Amino acid sequence: MGGHSILYLGRGEFAAGYLEKLKTLPVCENLAQSEQFSVPDPAGHRIDLILIEVGPALVQSGQTLPSLLNSLRLYPVVALTTREKEHRGVAAVRAGAQASICIDDTGELEQEAIFDHAIQRHRLLARLSDTDSSVLSILSSINDGVMVVDQQGHVLDINPAARSMLGLSSRILPDAEWARSFCSYTADGVERIEPDQRPLYKARTGEKFSNQTAVYKMQGQIDVVLSINGQGLYDSSRSLVGGVITFRDVTDIVRRTVELEKRAQYDDLTLLPNRRLFTRHLEKAIGRSQRNGRPIAVLFIDLDRFKSVNDTLGHDIGDQLLKQVADRLTKNLRIGDFSGRWGGDEFVVCLEDFGDSPNAAAAAQKLVLVLSEKYEIGNSEVYATPSVGIAIHPGAGDQAERLIKAADLAMYQAKKRGGNRFQYYSSSLNKKLEQHEELEIGLRHALVRNEFVLHYQPRIDVNSGRLIGLEALVRWQHPRFGLLPPARFLSILESSGLIHSTGEWIIETACRQLASWQRHFELPDLAMAINLSPQQLLHGRLVESVRQALGDTMLDPGCIEFEISDGTLVDDRSSQLETLQGLRKLGVRLSLDHFGTRDISFSSLDTGVIDSFVLDQSLIQDVEFNDSHQRIVRAAIAMARGLNIEVAAEGVETITQFEFLRSCNCDLAQGFLISRPMQAEKVSSILRSEIAGTRLLSRGMP
Repeated sequence: MGGHSILYLGRGEFAAGYLEKLKTLPVCENLAQSEQFSVPDPAGHRIDLILIEVGPALVQSGQTLPSLLNSLRLYPVVALTTREKEHRGVAAVRAGAQASICIDDTGELEQEAIFDHAIQRHRLLARLSDTDSSVLSILSSINDGVMVVDQQGHVLDINPAARSMLGLSSRILPDAEWARSFCSYTADGVERIEPDQRPLYKARTGEKFSNQTAVYKMQGQIDVVLSINGQGLYDSSRSLVGGVITFRDVTDIVRRTVELEKRAQYDDLTLLPNRRLFTRHLEKAIGRSQRNGRPIAVLFIDLDRFKSVNDTLGHDIGDQLLKQVADRLTKNLRIGDFSGRWGGDEFVVCLEDFGDSPNAAAAAQKLVLVLSEKYEIGNSEVYATPSVGIAIHPGAGDQAERLIKAADLAMYQAKKRGGNRFQYYSSSLNKKLEQHEELEIGLRHALVRNEFVLHYQPRIDVNSGRLIGLEALVRWQHPRFGLLPPARFLSILESSGLIHSTGEWIIETACRQLASWQRHFELPDLAMAINLSPQQLLHGRLVESVRQALGDTMLDPGCIEFEISDGTLVDDRSSQLETLQGLRKLGVRLSLDHFGTRDISFSSLDTGVIDSFVLDQSLIQDVEFNDSHQRIVRAAIAMARGLNIEVAAEGVETITQFEFLRSCNCDLAQGFLISRPMQAEKVSSILRSEIAGTRLLSRGMP
């Protein structure tokens, strides 16, 4: 908003000091006053806006409000009144003023918005043809809601019926954000309407339409379904200047219709979408996929040996089993994914925005595990396993029916291989899946075959350069693929449940190795950091296994630090927090790993169980030239100082990064600049040098 030349008609009596206050507003460039309620000779004077006192002075002047407003019709007019006499301002707007202000309880920003609104509204009305102006005057008095916008989308007029329907008081002036989001959902209240298909946008761009149904949502109010007509507004030269929409409340009618349609589109037993509705949703998902270039996956699920459940336990038990399967599907899908019942014991699922293709496999594996768990139905324990086929768009097809058929064929392949598994439709992805299965089979024997090894990465004190601890990192010496990093097999350990036994081995081995180093090199303060998976925290055995490892090695518990992800704390599962508190009672330290990669990391520190956190390497990698990351690191370290929390940084690869961390008073650092992860024998040689006073950085190790 720029400054405006404003003419004030009135004596300024009913709000002392308002004229002086008005002069200070940014929106006021020049201010003139006329106590005779008339416009001085405008020659040589620009008047952008006229303000009228609608009070006793106007009555004493002998003029009536309608006649005065008629004489001022060439200018945008705002009526001024007090909160106590607000009805006078409402009457002025009905008589032709562009807006009204209660000057004793309207803030400066709100006044500026009203001034600008009045000028825009007057300009629009001035440009309208006689026909459109007369149409607007008629629409404003009818029982339907009416809204007028200019070409930029500013709402310039809302009639009383519209305000009542939308729950807007006479004083509320909708802003641009309100206008953009107006009626942005379809009649079901769930699916969003694309911005260029929303009624106000269509009207102001000149599109004529009728009977568009959409939902008006307002916080604290019940959703209202509207039936909307709209068209453009044109000036005398037939140039488009804005748009007008009319609407009426059809909430009750639409909801009754939706309820009837729902019964025809949902499965009676499971309440999931039936094949017709699922196919329709899938077609829309394919359209979104084609627009945004992201793949979608269709999962076809069939219960193995479901017929035997019906034959041995009866159809009632079978029906209850299907209902519980549907319930587990619904609870284990992300927001945005959707499922349906295809028929019999067959279900379908659509996954959107899942990233890379292997993520679809992870989702399928999760469903295999969830659906394979015991079902309790009445007094019976029922077991069922699923066969899952996966087809990915666009590779497996670009039509809903084709995708579902491809997933169905893949499901049959999974069933032929014994069931209780998933199978890709794609041969190339199946090759990766077969390698995944080979790794999983190998992992089941890796512990007993002593194929796991621990490597250790040193962690040093940033100020002194002294080695103060190490992080234990698991590796797998695979007989065919060689030495594998955890990225290749950790997710398999977690999804298969093998993480618990492997995790206990890691804790036991790391503690035993640390105790050996402490005694051999007389380094009682040497520390060890060990990573914990969120799944380990759900296992009741973890605390006891740590207690046993500490007891067997006689380690000081304060030398052991367990690193957990911040998502573990945010989940706020009582079992996880109980495990963390149990670990704290043992005296071990707890550290928050990958700090700074999620918005919720700061709230995770308020649980009372965190001793330190590790800045994620993504913050450190470009900290030399990324000002944003520099600010985040400084703020995180400063906050940690206030909370008496220790800070470590991982992924330090350059001297510049190290010096920056030192300037920020970071406590600890680890990374390739200091040392790569290494076997225990190499660590022993480093510890000998450490005792001799030779620091890692001073030796220039890679």
